[in-house]
Amino acid sequence: MRRHASAVAAAMFAALAATQVTAQSLMVASPAIVIDDRTRTGALTLINDGIAPVEVSVSAFCGHPVTDSLGYMYLRTFATVDDTMPCAAKWVQSFPRRLRIDAKSRATVRLLVTPPANLPPREYWARIVAAAKAGQVLVGGLADTSAIQATLALEIRSVVGLFYRKGAPRTGVALEQLRAEVAGDSLVGRTLLTRRGDAAFVGSLRAVLRDTTGRIRSEGRLPLGVYYTLEPRFALPLAGLPRGRYELAVEAVSSRPDLPPGMLLQTVPVQQTVEVTLP
Repeated sequence: MRRHASAVAAAMFAALAATQVTAQSLMVASPAIVIDDRTRTGALTLINDGIAPVEVSVSAFCGHPVTDSLGYMYLRTFATVDDTMPCAAKWVQSFPRRLRIDAKSRATVRLLVTPPANLPPREYWARIVAAAKAGQVLVGGLADTSAIQATLALEIRSVVGLFYRKGAPRTGVALEQLRAEVAGDSLVGRTLLTRRGDAAFVGSLRAVLRDTTGRIRSEGRLPLGVYYTLEPRFALPLAGLPRGRYELAVEAVSSRPDLPPGMLLQTVPVQQTVEVTLP
């Protein structure tokens, strides 16, 4: 008698960017999906760039980015949601839900949102996941016997954000509690971001370090989405900078290099500065 042990390993990505699944060469071409209450429809484009067909299933769930105690971002998911969370996952239907994409081919999945009647105007959120079966891997390290064989069934998941907008939602962000300290050859900072309005703030955090003459000596950009609050960590390289006083300016802007401007709700940039000393 042969016994088979199997498990499912899932890799999930929180970014609103195009995602490549290396195990199956499956690409999700849509960086994010925006659907309004006039059309209630959208599309998800899947591309199989590999040499073998791939089986894909499409579904929706509730989740949004948060930060841990160290400031690293991750996607928090919710099996159940309360009435205060504007989650649209249960309204989203995909056509088809399951499909097979041939090698070197692409497919379009149609999305339909059917919200309840008398839905208040604002923005609602969901995550669309394309799960691709990545085959089985034989698990080694077992005793040399023909009676037992263990395999690991792999499933690779690509996740994109869906935004359902009714009416004219607005967003904004408050930037507070900026602080920074030197850690090795980097300046590591954190700031508290709090969403304003009735839509997620999707944009970037731009950090700039200037010397006393106003010259930019280091800079960086962190793409993010603020659904409630976020306290992200960012780091700027300090290699080659002399000791002395500098000004760190951090600005939240409604632009991202991975998303077209038409997808984003525009806001007035907000900024905070703090003085730092390099020892």
